[in-house]
Amino acid sequence: MTQEVDSSSESLRERIPSRPLIEARQLSVVFQQNEVLKDVNVSIRRGQTIAVIGESGCGKTVFMKSLVGLVKPTSGEVRFDGRSLEEIQFQELTETRRRFGFVFQNAALFDSMSVFDNVAFPLVQQAIASKDEIADRVMCHLAEVGLPKEVARRQPAQLSGGMRKRVGLARALILRPEVVVYDEPTTGLDPIMSDVINELMLDIRRRYPVTSIIVTHDMRTARKVADRVLMFYPRHRLEPDDPQVIYDGPPSELEHAEDRRVRQFVHGEAGERMNEMLQAMA
Repeated sequence: MTQEVDSSSESLRERIPSRPLIEARQLSVVFQQNEVLKDVNVSIRRGQTIAVIGESGCGKTVFMKSLVGLVKPTSGEVRFDGRSLEEIQFQELTETRRRFGFVFQNAALFDSMSVFDNVAFPLVQQAIASKDEIADRVMCHLAEVGLPKEVARRQPAQLSGGMRKRVGLARALILRPEVVVYDEPTTGLDPIMSDVINELMLDIRRRYPVTSIIVTHDMRTARKVADRVLMFYPRHRLEPDDPQVIYDGPPSELEHAEDRRVRQFVHGEAGERMNEMLQAMA
C-alpha cells in the first residue's frame, strides 16, 4: 500500500510543471528618453503571493503591465507559462490575458451598470455561461467578498469605497483566473477596511490555487498577505550598473534588510531623499 501511495505522489509531482509561471528576463522599458525599467530579472512560481513595493515612479506599475503584455519591453522578454509573450499572436495573447484577474486601484466599475452587471460583465462579454450560471456565479462571488444580496441591485455611486473595492475583487474572480493582479488594493481606505481587504486576499489564496501579484505602498498589506516582497528603486537614482530590484525576500526580513534604502522605505523615513531635495533646491 505504501509503495502505491509513493508512486502516485511521484506521478503527481511529475505532472506539475516545475518551471516558473511568470518570468521577466533582462526586462527593460524606455519611454522616449525615460528609462523606467532596466535589466529586471524576476521569476514567480505558481501559488506565490508577491508584493511589489517601492516609492512612486520606481516602475512598479510598468512592471505589472509588462507581465500581462500591456506594455511591450524595449528589450528583454516576459515569459508566461514557459512561452515568451513576444511570440504569442494577438488573438492568443487575448486568450492568455483571460488567465489573469485584475483588481484596479479605484475599482474601475462601470457607473452606468448595476453591481450585478459589473461583476457579470466578463462572463457576458465572453459568452461562456448561461444566464442562470452567470447569476449563480455573480451572487456566489459577491458573498465571498462579504457583500449582501441586495448590493447586487445598487449602482456603484451608492457604494462606499470599501464596497467598491470588494465588487472589483468579485469581478476579478468571476473568470476563475490563475493569476490575480492587485493595483494598490487598500489605497484610500481606513485601517479597518484595509485589513478587511487584506483578509479577503488571504481567503482567496486559501480558496483558489491562484498566484497573486500585489502592487502596494501599504506595508501592513505587504507583511500580512505576501510570502515574498520585491522592492524596486527609481532607475534615475541608480548608477548605470546598479540592480533595480533592491530587495527580494520574505516580508519578515524587511526590517533587517542590509540595504538602508529598504529600511528607510519600510519605516517611512525621508532619510537621504530629504538631503537630495535640499541639494536640488540650493
